[in-house]
Amino acid sequence: MNAMKILQSVEELLYEVMSWLLFYPRTLLMTLRHPLRTMHYSDAEQRDKPEKQYLETLSPPLFLVLSILLAHGLELLFGVGPTDEPNAASRFITGNEQNLLAFRALMFSLHPLVFAWAFLKLSGHRIDRESLRPPFFAQCYLAGATSILVSLGTLGVQEPSLWSTLAGIVLIGVITLWYIAIQRLWLAAVPGLSRWKAWAWAIGLYLLTTGLVVTANALVE
Repeated sequence: MNAMKILQSVEELLYEVMSWLLFYPRTLLMTLRHPLRTMHYSDAEQRDKPEKQYLETLSPPLFLVLSILLAHGLELLFGVGPTDEPNAASRFITGNEQNLLAFRALMFSLHPLVFAWAFLKLSGHRIDRESLRPPFFAQCYLAGATSILVSLGTLGVQEPSLWSTLAGIVLIGVITLWYIAIQRLWLAAVPGLSRWKAWAWAIGLYLLTTGLVVTANALVE
């Protein structure tokens, strides 16, 4: 009986992992082509039964985590690693792959958390664990797409070739502008928030959160 349960668990795990090969690129393309529609899709899925949610795509947090794993895999492929002489904080975080990936997941989840909080705050909604979930999940789609593209751009910047460096800078610049523009459109849905205020909030929150992430990363270099 226990052997059958183990086999069934293996079957489910195998199917789940292999399905990522199909649904990860689908989710990525969907987010890049129709970001706001994808975020609204996430909101709608949150209102469905748990077993019926995100049947056509990966769930937002899983998409973000897989993007981070893929970015880390690309770093290993291109030989990018931690600093040669890490400080105490760096030794703790980069001492093993689990700590490093957990740290990066927290860093890339900070933008979704801040923008989800701001959306609820500006909308006048009560902020609790239940109300925060839909906007946070929606934001994870943007964060996942951004993380993999920014990681690709960073790899390009670190290459000695001039063209690779320029391509990396352009990619990072384009995805940053795209990210801020989508956040502006998303925040513009808040009643009473003008276009220019939405721009100000989008840029301000992005700069603030990115500053926190850069500072945290600097501590482990």
